[in-house]
Amino acid sequence: MSSHPRFAAAGLLAAALATSCSSSNPAPSVPVAGSDLSSLSGKWTGEYSSEATGRTGSIVFEFKSGDKVGHGDVLMVPKGVENPNVIPQVLNINFVNAAGGVLRGTMDPYNDPSCNCEVQTTFVGRQTGDTIEGTFSTTPGGNAPITTGRWKITRQKK
Repeated sequence: MSSHPRFAAAGLLAAALATSCSSSNPAPSVPVAGSDLSSLSGKWTGEYSSEATGRTGSIVFEFKSGDKVGHGDVLMVPKGVENPNVIPQVLNINFVNAAGGVLRGTMDPYNDPSCNCEVQTTFVGRQTGDTIEGTFSTTPGGNAPITTGRWKITRQKK
């Protein structure tokens, strides 16, 4: 592991996220609905980025066929992570709906470091085989502007 604080913190949190999706230590439950639930079966990993905020992060989501609940997290790496006092934040996926090859969902509200305000993030993506990619929109509770970004996840081979 790198001695650089940014990579050390991100590496530790990424390892924790990977472990959190195992059956012995599940990540927070995510209600899942829709007509395409079987297409979500498996463990998905990927990343997101926003040019507007300069933030990036990793995504981990796991869904077992026949379940109405998945498990997943998003690791947000804020701009300025070179500062060892800035710690990546784990965000919870709140709800996922899969229908017609389209995945839609929401994140639990969280405190955005850019505006120091509570925000709500929604996402939408299109599934093509073992890849889902799309966009997200983050809406602040105050007067801060809405920000957008892109995300992509890939189903992991067994």
